[in-house]
Amino acid sequence: MRKGLFIGALVMSGAAYAQDTAGTLPPSMESAGPSSSASAETPDGGTNYIAVLGSYIRADKDRGTTHNGYGASLVLGHVLNENLALEVAPSFTLYEHGKNKGTDYYQEGGTVDLRVNFLGRNEPISPFLLGGIGGVYDDMLPRSEKKAAFIVDGGAGFVTQPFYGVALRAEARYLYDFHNGLSNAGFGDIRGSIGFEIPLGIVNKIVVAAPEPVTMVTAKEVPRPWIDTDGDGVDDEHDKCPGTPKGLKVDADGCVIPGQVIVLRGVTFEFNKTRIQPNAAAVLDSILPAFTGQANLHVEIAGHTDSVGKPQYNQKLSQSRADAVRNYLIGLGALPEQLRAVGYGKSQLLINPEKSEADRELNRRVEFRVVEK
Repeated sequence: MRKGLFIGALVMSGAAYAQDTAGTLPPSMESAGPSSSASAETPDGGTNYIAVLGSYIRADKDRGTTHNGYGASLVLGHVLNENLALEVAPSFTLYEHGKNKGTDYYQEGGTVDLRVNFLGRNEPISPFLLGGIGGVYDDMLPRSEKKAAFIVDGGAGFVTQPFYGVALRAEARYLYDFHNGLSNAGFGDIRGSIGFEIPLGIVNKIVVAAPEPVTMVTAKEVPRPWIDTDGDGVDDEHDKCPGTPKGLKVDADGCVIPGQVIVLRGVTFEFNKTRIQPNAAAVLDSILPAFTGQANLHVEIAGHTDSVGKPQYNQKLSQSRADAVRNYLIGLGALPEQLRAVGYGKSQLLINPEKSEADRELNRRVEFRVVEK
């Protein structure tokens, strides 16, 4: 009963130590999670570990037992470097007296040991040596033999690399119990143990793969050619009012500025006629895009005559000529509300007095006057 209670308490204390220690590890000891840039991950033991071991003891024959013993120990380890660790190992041992020898022989105690790993702690199997000092309390018959004693130990073993956080540990130790004092013969026992070791605060070392060299390609912007189809000084890419007639001034968007007057050179009429001549049709065809491309363009078509004839007749003739121009442009696609026709007769002669037929032909003209809507 006593043996079962002690072993259970030993295991529970080890689990509690593992939980408390793992819960208080500094952030640097926490597991570094997966990384898309890592090429490999290798587990590295933490700064502390625990081990829970079950033991079989070959007892010294002078103890008066059957030479058989059983025990358990809890190892609390602290890593000093890759090859050295300091361990504190409390233990409990039960020596069998046999059926005819009475009550069993109990021993409680522990050691402080220095452990030396030969191949480092991250090898698949890491052999080690250990040795240290400690003390025990021998609870044996007769009662006068119950006492505390100084002990020394030494041994060898191995531990595997952790698998899912748990490593296998096996060891053999020789323990010398100075039960009868330092100057007298004591007891030499051999203890073989096996169990599991748990590193605390496992850290994943992440090996980051060097990025492959990237060749930077700089795209060279090729400037677009500057094109101004209507010649108004605003390139086609930014011209919001394409097809501006030659001679008209425009704003920054390429739209005609109101208040301007241009004479449609080539739009002339025969004497006393309103019919548009072929040369006049070609001129009007060239300015049509100004109306189809600029819905906000509004123009007054002003008709003029020469000085020959009565004013009333010339007024009517100039109105008819202005109407003929307006109707021609509407027939080609201009909107009626963009155009208004006004006849001025001979009231606004360019050349006065007229001295030749050429002067009179110049006065028989059509003007475009850009107006507000």
